Amino acid sequence: MLKKKQNSLIIYTIIAEQSRKPYFFSKLKISNNFDGRLEILSLNLILILWSLKKNNVVDLSQELMDIFFQDLDNSLRELGVSDLSVGKKIKILAENFFGRLNTYTIGFEEYLTKGRFLKIKSSVKKNIKDLSDEKILDGFLKKYVLTNIKYFGTLKKNQVLNGDFQFKCI
Repeated sequence: MLKKKQNSLIIYTIIAEQSRKPYFFSKLKISNNFDGRLEILSLNLILILWSLKKNNVVDLSQELMDIFFQDLDNSLRELGVSDLSVGKKIKILAENFFGRLNTYTIGFEEYLTKGRFLKIKSSVKKNIKDLSDEKILDGFLKKYVLTNIKYFGTLKKNQVLNGDFQFKCI
């Protein structure tokens, strides 16, 4: 049990570190604030959750989401959100996250089966408010997302379970 929990923390750390890379804030022009960082973290986490789902690893997915929501809780408290408001904010963030999880995973599958990026693009455009530049959406972001969909779509179960993967930055 301890090794499994350690693996989830290692995997979550890989996701969090990827999401803090300057690439997202310099090349993609995403705001380096709570909302911008949350959107990138969510996107990267969803890539992993999608890969886990393809490999039928449900328990690790749940552990990663538990860590994610605890991380959100801690972040909100650090930002000064009152104890009474944290639960309400987490509920809203959870609803938003699960909507993104559903939309992005459908988009990932649509890309792999039909070669279409439109669902992912419209979801990203809707969720990342300051990302409206079509050149960035159709250039850097598209390349980042599609490269990682292809990569995570081919990962084997043990690679994901052991944290033996790395995101592809363009």
